[in-house]
Amino acid sequence: MTSSELITVSVNIGAALLENGAEIYRVEESISRICFAYGATEANVYAVPTAIITSFVRDGAQPVTRVRRIHHRGTNLGKLDQLNSLCREICSSPMDYRKIDSRIAEIAGSCTFPNHYLCLATGGIGFFFTLLFHGSLFEAVSAFGIGIILWLIHSGMQRLRFNGLFIHIISAAWVSLAAVCCYRLRFIPTYSNVIIGSIMFLVPGLPITNAIRDLVAGDVMAGISKFAEALLVAAGIAVGVALPLSILTLLGGLYG
Repeated sequence: MTSSELITVSVNIGAALLENGAEIYRVEESISRICFAYGATEANVYAVPTAIITSFVRDGAQPVTRVRRIHHRGTNLGKLDQLNSLCREICSSPMDYRKIDSRIAEIAGSCTFPNHYLCLATGGIGFFFTLLFHGSLFEAVSAFGIGIILWLIHSGMQRLRFNGLFIHIISAAWVSLAAVCCYRLRFIPTYSNVIIGSIMFLVPGLPITNAIRDLVAGDVMAGISKFAEALLVAAGIAVGVALPLSILTLLGGLYG
């Protein structure tokens, strides 16, 4: 494998890891190990949530450097598992460029679960957490229906490449408005448990955990940026929930 091909596949794998929710140390270590597996004598990798900078030296030649900008990030543990397995295979038994590139494309195009599973799972999250927060069965059923439509809204806006903060504001506003509508139709005795249970799908729990792990591991800049992003998402959820409640209260239609 040439140096150009090596840096291409290593950065592509690192970018895929970062885009699917991997920790910063995992991204840097994976890229470094791949470079060393193909004869690099020195490898330096710097990753933050929005960019990867990779440089290595091989066979006494000039350093090869590549910068990769990361535009979209999410969480997909299934793809992370496949990418980690690919990294281990490469390090234990190096492959040629074409085979690695085809494996990366295969992982990128894979769908861990069908969309209808994800849709039902989102409704199930609302159902379970509503019961967990001492909601009634009717409230849990309402949260299940709200969660299904929430997934359709959220995934549709993601496909259209809307801003992440805007997606969370609109999604949270739907949850709040739908819960109030169910309350006004006398289907549920209160809307608070339905809202709390349904928005658990939007809460950035894993990003906050990864941010703390990055801070503990010494990746201060990455940890701070991830933590700030998670707080911004949480603020967007709060704004989205508050908007319909505030507007209906001002119009006198919430309790009237």
